[in-house]
Amino acid sequence: MRSRTTSDRVGCMNHLRELGLFGVRHASPPGQPLPPGPRDELPPGTFENSSLPPDQRMSWYVYTLNILDQGAPNMGEKNRRPAGLGDLLTQFNPTGAWNAPGNMELANYRLTTAICPAQVPNIPAGSPWTTNYIANGGIGLDTAKLSIADAGPKAGAYRYDGPTPDLAIRDGLRQTAQIVETNTALGPWLQGGPSTLRGLDPSALPYLGKDRPFGGCHPGGAYVSMCDGSVQFITETIDPAVFRAMFTIAGGPDDRTIETP
Repeated sequence: MRSRTTSDRVGCMNHLRELGLFGVRHASPPGQPLPPGPRDELPPGTFENSSLPPDQRMSWYVYTLNILDQGAPNMGEKNRRPAGLGDLLTQFNPTGAWNAPGNMELANYRLTTAICPAQVPNIPAGSPWTTNYIANGGIGLDTAKLSIADAGPKAGAYRYDGPTPDLAIRDGLRQTAQIVETNTALGPWLQGGPSTLRGLDPSALPYLGKDRPFGGCHPGGAYVSMCDGSVQFITETIDPAVFRAMFTIAGGPDDRTIETP
């Protein structure tokens, strides 16, 4: 049991590392080449499509699929190519909804990197696979709908429309959460909206733990990918004000420094 628990924790950290250090930093839509190097911004929180509401668009995961399939360039690491993903990307429909023809088979694909190894769900054949890793939409359940300027001190690392430049993350990349683990209200990894991008309801105390907004996959806390790509384990005993501060990119009334080892 101890060996399995350790393995699950290591696997979870690796998934968040793939997403937060490589995936979003080498963002590119399927069918387009990878950027020559890491980007100095985070991609939009949904695949850009102004004709669709956020929960009908595809999620930010779309921007990570090329690098998950091809591997990070010039990293000197052998990429374990996800079986069958490359073939599905050739059917990608960039103008369609997440469940439109050409995208539904992709939604039904088990994207291992999107799933915490400790909480692998039992998904019926032919159904969309869910994710445990949610992008940070800031303070407030509707903040992700706003621009960085309109959200002000409540702005998080992601929003539905538009990227987030590193220069806008004034609290520091290492101090700001970008992807947070959850086991609550899981939705399809390919679906935009709250399925893959959520803000923090400041009144929903406690924030971490079983059946709470975040955590619930591992005893005692949750793994979080910070904006610099590092992965931290945040304990359930964290000061709520500090946890709220992690969800903002430019400070707020509860902002304070996060001490890390």
